[in-house]
Amino acid sequence: MELRHIRYFVAAAEELNLRRAAARLHIAQPALSVQIHQLETEIKAQLFSRGGRGIKLTEAGRVFLEQSRQILNDVGRAVSQAQQAANGEIGHIRIGHNGPAELLVFPRIVPAFRKKWPQIHFSFENLRTPQQIERLRRDEIDIGFVWHPIPTDEFDVTELFDVPLVAVLPTENPLAKKAALTIKDLSNEPLIIFPRARDPESFHEIEKLFLDASATMNVVYEFDLMLAVVNFVAMGIGCGLLPDYSSRMHMPGAVYRPLKPPHFAKKLAIVKAKGSSGVTDSFYKFAIEKLSGDDVKTDTDSRQKRIPKARNTRR
Repeated sequence: MELRHIRYFVAAAEELNLRRAAARLHIAQPALSVQIHQLETEIKAQLFSRGGRGIKLTEAGRVFLEQSRQILNDVGRAVSQAQQAANGEIGHIRIGHNGPAELLVFPRIVPAFRKKWPQIHFSFENLRTPQQIERLRRDEIDIGFVWHPIPTDEFDVTELFDVPLVAVLPTENPLAKKAALTIKDLSNEPLIIFPRARDPESFHEIEKLFLDASATMNVVYEFDLMLAVVNFVAMGIGCGLLPDYSSRMHMPGAVYRPLKPPHFAKKLAIVKAKGSSGVTDSFYKFAIEKLSGDDVKTDTDSRQKRIPKARNTRR
């Protein structure tokens, strides 16, 4: 049985006249009669009683008409949803992300995206950059928010903005009286930072900053969680070096100060598999456009500053 048999039967059942049904279907009446006969032969039931000037539905025909209409409705809905999914209008997006994306990205893009495409659903998973890369390779997530650089030969990658380091100081520390600090100011100060194993590249960059400034890097504690770093700083145990979005964590006893150059900033990027389309591509382009045009205000700087035009690093 083919879908055209269903369509032909429904037209004949609704018209109860093969001539009118054939005209509606834009086919010859004899051809329609043949198709109806083939359908009845296949399902082994007479769908129409023929006699006089027209046709009438049999009991089997009435039952089959109800189900046939449902089939055509389901097929139509399936086609429509497939087209919407292909156009990126409905579906499900699996998003991997790091900590800064939760605070700096999602508030500005997720509500706006859901308002524009309410039929697209999200799932989120907090993962470190290497984990996101592996999940993308295994097609276990669709979009990632990662620290750049990552392999651009494998993925479509667009840098969104820089996330600089700030110093976190106990309020009682004399350095807290300064408006901004240099790395030299932190020489020999007890430091509380993320462990090398968590982010080897950033740990190496911090070491290089101290080395270039002829300063002593005196690490006393390493914590995997940002909250733990800020908490120990607030207890007066040492000074911290954290991404500037950490200043959203207001804790009595701790203050945040920007670093004077030279310092380094991590680059937050959005990434997806090459050639992906549909809802994934819609979200990827929407995020880039939205974040390239929005104003962002950091908590360590009261001035409004424009996010630079997102840099697409696809190769």
